[in-house]
Amino acid sequence: MTSALVVMAVGYIATATYLYINQRKFLYFPTEGVLPTSEQTVEIQSGTVTLRGWVVNEGSEDAVIYFGGNAERPEASLDDFKYLLDKQAVYMINYRGYGNSDGTPTEKDLFVDAIAIYDHVAASHSSISVVGRSLGTGVAVFLATKRDIHRLILVEPYDCLANIAQDIYPIFPMTILMKDKYDSAQMAPMITAPTLIIMAENDEVIPARSTYRLISALDKNILETATVPEASHNNISDYTQYYMLLRDFINKQ
Repeated sequence: MTSALVVMAVGYIATATYLYINQRKFLYFPTEGVLPTSEQTVEIQSGTVTLRGWVVNEGSEDAVIYFGGNAERPEASLDDFKYLLDKQAVYMINYRGYGNSDGTPTEKDLFVDAIAIYDHVAASHSSISVVGRSLGTGVAVFLATKRDIHRLILVEPYDCLANIAQDIYPIFPMTILMKDKYDSAQMAPMITAPTLIIMAENDEVIPARSTYRLISALDKNILETATVPEASHNNISDYTQYYMLLRDFINKQ
């Protein structure tokens, strides 16, 4: 009996150690290289790191900054954003370590980069809205607490990634082990910008309860919610309604 308990304890500690050491491999899936596109490229300096991406509709007075998912290629959506958000310049910058951006992604560094991206865009545009999708909703929420945001759109958001990890690995103290928690619910009360949450009806990645915990943390006076019928987590951007929701909310007077 004692031997079995020792084996179980050793196995538990070994698994917990493995999860702790390798956790960022389960969170970030950097894309390599970039897809061919003729759109205008952008370079933004964030400390010693150079971030690279694209801008469409560059001459517009208003702008949108887009923060994508943890395995997303933002350049794949350039055409859709160009034509469906034709009144705004849309900046789609790869996270550090993604595409041809330098560096390695961590929560702390992505937050620093978000400020650098905003300040770069603000030098050329008078009004900035922010869109975050999946992982990017945590970055967008952080930015909305640090800078003046015209409108905030959170697509498939969560309350806290550590809570989701805890649901996946219930026998391990993931809320303690997680380095990059992206605790959006904790930051949410500081948001003052009009906010739209867009959910996928069949989201198989972000549990609905996680999204609703975030909704509960936001000021109801600034909040709107919408659901894209039949959409799943990874294909929501295949639905025209998704872009219509973005466009209508950003352009709302």
